[in-house]
Amino acid sequence: MNTHLIKTALLAILATLPGMINAQIKFTYDNAGNRIKRELNNSLVQLDAKVLLRGAYRPGQANMASDLQTYFSANSGLLPATDPYGGNAVYNNIGNPAGVAGSVVDWIKIEIRDAASPAVKLQSKSLLLKPNGSIVDIDGMLPKFVGQSSPVRVAVFHRNHVAILSTPIASFSAGTAVYDFTTALNKASQLPGDAAQMGLINGKWYMWAGDVNNDLAVDSSDMSIANNDFLKGTYDQYLFTDVSLDGGVDATDGSIMNNAFINGYFSTLVNYLP
Repeated sequence: MNTHLIKTALLAILATLPGMINAQIKFTYDNAGNRIKRELNNSLVQLDAKVLLRGAYRPGQANMASDLQTYFSANSGLLPATDPYGGNAVYNNIGNPAGVAGSVVDWIKIEIRDAASPAVKLQSKSLLLKPNGSIVDIDGMLPKFVGQSSPVRVAVFHRNHVAILSTPIASFSAGTAVYDFTTALNKASQLPGDAAQMGLINGKWYMWAGDVNNDLAVDSSDMSIANNDFLKGTYDQYLFTDVSLDGGVDATDGSIMNNAFINGYFSTLVNYLP
């Protein structure tokens, strides 16, 4: 029995299932362009990452607010059980702070990208953001990704905040990779001429709020969408325009959006489009 073929087939099947990690397949070629070797790198790396959202900041609180999780009651809120990024991740207990993931601010998406060519996406996973900035999987544990033999970068996306990109992480082949965006502005990569990628509040660095249409910038389109919901007086919903993550679109959201628009915040990822 050819165990190599069986292993290869199983990994291919697992890679297609929701919530599973895509196995990374690498090919080696000779000088004539003929494929001579295939390797499956299926070692897993835990990612211990931390980020903070400007919209979830509350004056006087050490951690981000988790208002959306318990909006209606102690175990009933506005957070959807299925992630909003199309990753097919499901956490049915998301409205319950006593669940395995504990208190949750919102869903967040992590992409592992090639360090030398950040436009190249290697893996993607929808995860849960906790009030202290930690990111966990739906089992409450650190997320796992397929190990890479070369340096990577971590891209962080939130449904109404400006995405950020890490500086190169040299080792991402095994064990645990630690990356804390909250400790310094230069933890978020940027090119000369880019806007500052994060803002400082009480000694910690936060992702900018305001990119409600997910085009990597806070511009007039975002303002128009947000203004429309503000005029409607929209509340009690899971809204992209609710940048303060409190369940409604009001003057607080308008103030945050206006500040971001005036300052022209945008993600350095605009420099690395596929």
